[in-house]
Amino acid sequence: MLTKFKPAMLKKLDLSLILGAASTVIFYAIVLRPSMHHTLIQRYTTEHPVDYVIVAMFLWGIADIVLKTFAFPRESFALREEWLPPRNGREPVAHAHEMLKAIQAKPLWLTESKIGQRIAQALGYVIENGSAEDYREHLNYLSSRGEDTTHARYSLVRFIIAISPVLGFLGTVVHFGTALSGISFDEMADRLPVVVSEMGEAFNTTTVALATAMTMMFALFVCERIEHSFDGFIDRFIERELLNRFEVKHANLTPFLSMVQAANDDALHIMAATFDRQVAVWTQSMESLFQRFDDRQKQEAAAWTTALNVLDQRHESLDNKSDNRLLNMLTQVETRQSHHLTHIEKTLQGVGLLRDDFKEIGRTLQAISHGEGKLTELQQSLSENLRVLHQTAQIDDALHGLTAAIHLLTTRHRQGGSPESIAA
Repeated sequence: MLTKFKPAMLKKLDLSLILGAASTVIFYAIVLRPSMHHTLIQRYTTEHPVDYVIVAMFLWGIADIVLKTFAFPRESFALREEWLPPRNGREPVAHAHEMLKAIQAKPLWLTESKIGQRIAQALGYVIENGSAEDYREHLNYLSSRGEDTTHARYSLVRFIIAISPVLGFLGTVVHFGTALSGISFDEMADRLPVVVSEMGEAFNTTTVALATAMTMMFALFVCERIEHSFDGFIDRFIERELLNRFEVKHANLTPFLSMVQAANDDALHIMAATFDRQVAVWTQSMESLFQRFDDRQKQEAAAWTTALNVLDQRHESLDNKSDNRLLNMLTQVETRQSHHLTHIEKTLQGVGLLRDDFKEIGRTLQAISHGEGKLTELQQSLSENLRVLHQTAQIDDALHGLTAAIHLLTTRHRQGGSPESIAA
């Protein structure tokens, strides 16, 4: 497996080198155009030959990182795949061969993923040894080897990160040497501005180198973090699904286990034969029992049929009686209904006569209401007459009183003669 992994790494390295070289050519074809002169990017990437080397190394490393990120979606989908059947306690080692066949039958992009290769290697160990002895140590070895493989995948990026600052300092030193070379002590004062300008440009190389190194360090951190998350998930999956899945068989116990297996097979054959005979006896007993059940069921069916016939006859007689009773009741209802209709007609006739009487009474009441005005006038005249008569009676009483008084005075005058006697 490792021999297959190295050519793959070399192919990826060659492809990243080709992409880096092509990217470098395209980059400088754009930067060296007249429209890009005196720009900041041209100033920092074309002032010295070391700048070209730093940019080429940076693009090579970026191409390698981009190629490695293309494998992340495949690894992510592979982690969601169902690789192994559910566990059911300790399983025999023979099941590992079936699991490996099922994994090899999956698509190539799944089997070449990290988790596919790790599971295949773990199952291959069980198949080769015929036992799960020292299985934990082997799984730990596979885990550490996976981490080493992940670390080795980014060796080119680490090399570029380490070499870029060195190249930057080299370019700065070369700039310093170029600026100071060929200058005598007497010319120092005259050429000091030129020297200072070239020394300022010398640090541009260091700036570019440090910027590329920091960028690639960040990209390396992100990629390795993703790779380590994949490795951690694979380690947990392997520990959960394969660590204690298979039976552990020691080499010293293999002959004894084979004898036990043979005895167990013989016992199973004897038990199977006994079970077959017992099943035959049970089958005969069940057939006779079912025959009795069939006979009993036929007898019960005949009895139920007879009972149902009797019930049908009784229901028919009851239905006939009910029909006759219903007809009699309907006849009586019709007769009573006709009598009621006759009474209703008579009542309606009486109501008609009563309506005529009420009309006559209404007309009489209407005539009486017309005569009420005359009665009121008569009552008023009678009241006036009574009042006059009452007043006349009062006058008569007054006249009678006055007459009596006159008669009394006349009598006393005749008897006494004087007013004083009269007064006494």
